[in-house]
Amino acid sequence: MRPARFLRGMDCSSPRSALVLSFLLFLLGARSHSSDIVLIRSVGAPLTEQHKLEAVTQFYGLNLEVIAAGGDDAAFSRVVQQGVTLAVAVEANALAVVNQETLLRALHRRSGESVPLLILGITSDTDATLLKTWSGGAVIGCRRLESLRRLQYAVGGVSGITQQLTDVDIPFPGHGAFYLALGEQSQVQVIATVRDDHPVPVFIESDLHRQPVFLASQTSSYDSMAERDAENIVTAFTEVAPEMMFVKRSAGERGWHALHHYANLTIDDPWLREPYGQLNYRGLLEEMNKHNFHTTVAFIPWNYDRSQPDVVSLVRGHPERFSICIHGNNHDHKEFADLHSKPLALQVNDLKQSLARMEKFQRLTGIPYDDVFVFPHSIGSEKVLEELKTYNFLATINSSNVPMDRRRPSSLLFALRPVTLGFADFPSIMRYPAAMPAPNVFIRINEFLDNPLFFYTHHDFFITGMKAFDGMADEVNNIEPDIRWRSVGDIVKHLYLVRLRDDSNYDVLAVSSNLQLENATARDLVFHVRKQETGSPAITSVAVDGQQYPFQLNNGYLEFNIPIRAGEARDVVIEYQNDLDVAAIDTSKDSLRVYLLRTISDYRDITLSRYSAGRAFTDLYNKNEITPFLVLALGFALVIAGALALWKMLAIVRRRNSGASMQIFTAPPNQ
Repeated sequence: MRPARFLRGMDCSSPRSALVLSFLLFLLGARSHSSDIVLIRSVGAPLTEQHKLEAVTQFYGLNLEVIAAGGDDAAFSRVVQQGVTLAVAVEANALAVVNQETLLRALHRRSGESVPLLILGITSDTDATLLKTWSGGAVIGCRRLESLRRLQYAVGGVSGITQQLTDVDIPFPGHGAFYLALGEQSQVQVIATVRDDHPVPVFIESDLHRQPVFLASQTSSYDSMAERDAENIVTAFTEVAPEMMFVKRSAGERGWHALHHYANLTIDDPWLREPYGQLNYRGLLEEMNKHNFHTTVAFIPWNYDRSQPDVVSLVRGHPERFSICIHGNNHDHKEFADLHSKPLALQVNDLKQSLARMEKFQRLTGIPYDDVFVFPHSIGSEKVLEELKTYNFLATINSSNVPMDRRRPSSLLFALRPVTLGFADFPSIMRYPAAMPAPNVFIRINEFLDNPLFFYTHHDFFITGMKAFDGMADEVNNIEPDIRWRSVGDIVKHLYLVRLRDDSNYDVLAVSSNLQLENATARDLVFHVRKQETGSPAITSVAVDGQQYPFQLNNGYLEFNIPIRAGEARDVVIEYQNDLDVAAIDTSKDSLRVYLLRTISDYRDITLSRYSAGRAFTDLYNKNEITPFLVLALGFALVIAGALALWKMLAIVRRRNSGASMQIFTAPPNQ
């Protein structure tokens, strides 16, 4: 990549440009051979199209080379013809100063292949004659669609492009859009449309002298992107859908991609008893076998010594369907709260005790557990994430992947991935409710992006029966038949991306400290592994298949290269320096407060859940975030009220019995 060309016209003082610049410098220092997407744009400040393409190329680990239109044709041709160029994009407002003949000649390789071309950002201001010329006569103009209703973005079915998005309808972010007006005899592939009453094309593939040309109209403004729902991957994806499909198709194996697709269902809170509220383990196993999914129990360590033998036997005997991870320690409401409410030292003690208790659970039951942490109620602070890393947890998975004391990044890239290393270099992963409405669009977009699917729920999800998750599992399996339902620990160990290098080996972008690297090809390969690391906490060792392995830290990244034979896998474990001594940690349950809270929670989940009134009280508790103190107070009040009611009832009975006795004693003799 040639940085000088890219940096011309970039405002490096803005936060966004600074972020892009730092990322590019990382790429330049680490992978000088990385593949390129070339963007030809008009002279002046970067437009929306460049910002979006920057995000998409970063997502796939590619370099974006930006060239101002109207320059030296010979130099321009050399850039396009270089072997690392995977695709070329042209902003619509630059078409007038691009020499079409020169570009088409540069796009044709000597091998006979053609570099794909994307024309993006087409609006009603784009010259209709230019559109007709660049689309091979297929597009005769661009028009504006306005609607009082919210539009729908619909993806068609085009081999090699739409993939898991085929035939999906996505809510469109706005009431207006530009669309491509096609000639009556146009021979094009319509990839995506926007629909009000009738569909109109917004993304197509045409043929220009046997050169594939993709054309995409402008679908959103930069202002609307800034107003995005920060946690909504669907709206984020819609902003860059054409660019995503084009770049993924163009990059192929040279872009970051996952080797497999993964999914998991996690049920929070239950311990191993039958039944636990609405949860029936045997019934769940039957449904998992029928509908092919896997369930992880987010297990509260306080319950380590309470398991029922028959449930233990069931779970232990079916590791392909059941697994265990760590859910807090005592689960006494927000035990991992802000550091003002509870000092970090106490929270660290809870982390250590959770590990010690889970070790005892494993010894007592013979069931292994995953070092994956699910926070009770809400994710903790960034300092706690740093401690999770220190004590060699693999990841944390919660309904938010942003620590409670940090602000969610507004970048498009952050919204497109559920996992981040942006906080303490520790994998923080977002999970989603199993009861989400209309999951089809959500599943399809995540599968297209190679994102893992983590669903979660509680025992009351199964109030209608153990078939409650079958529909979601079937939806996932139908969309991605090769999906692998696994434990959270197994998925985290496979949370890495790979891309093909120029030397035919692979780069690996690692996420967790434990990797199970696979060589799924038919040839021996070298995997060049990189993992974001600041050096805190200190790394004590890197082991491959149990043997110490050399590594180095460079510019905030841990690096090592691993040869793997065809069809084989190797296990990588990174250990961090800490003071953990599990054997010396007290696992006793000596807190009366915690004991009462756990007892009340069990009563709520196991007994109250049988009755509609009990479930209504639980809903009230969950919606209003009633504090543990209030729960204890209410419980004590209920006990007192019950005792008073019983005393009053007994008093009434005694009075009635006493009155009846007096009547018998004073009744006159029978006449």
